[in-house]
Amino acid sequence: MRFDDPPPARPGNLAAYPYVVVRVGCPQCPDRQGSYRLARLAAKFGPETPLEEVIHRIAMDCPWRDVPTARAKSQYVPKCKAHFVDLERPGRPPDLPPGLMTLRVVQGGKG
Repeated sequence: MRFDDPPPARPGNLAAYPYVVVRVGCPQCPDRQGSYRLARLAAKFGPETPLEEVIHRIAMDCPWRDVPTARAKSQYVPKCKAHFVDLERPGRPPDLPPGLMTLRVVQGGKG
């Protein structure tokens, strides 16, 4: 598998998560992002916990999170958009060892 190949099918639970590092981000709240060790999340929530529940628990204190007892929000009210960053876009895996990274050629560099 190359790094520019499309990502595999979305895993259903923590046991099937493809990386050792789990990165969470939100385009709505740029200051609310972080990374977690997969083993720690599995120990805390259980390895068979669905990813939807994991993201819900991680973003529980988000100001844009829906309250289950509240009425439905309209399309104009911002909603929580927390997501797993590495599952949304293909690219370099977050846990790629430095020895496997390829060198880049910088145009106009010394040479």
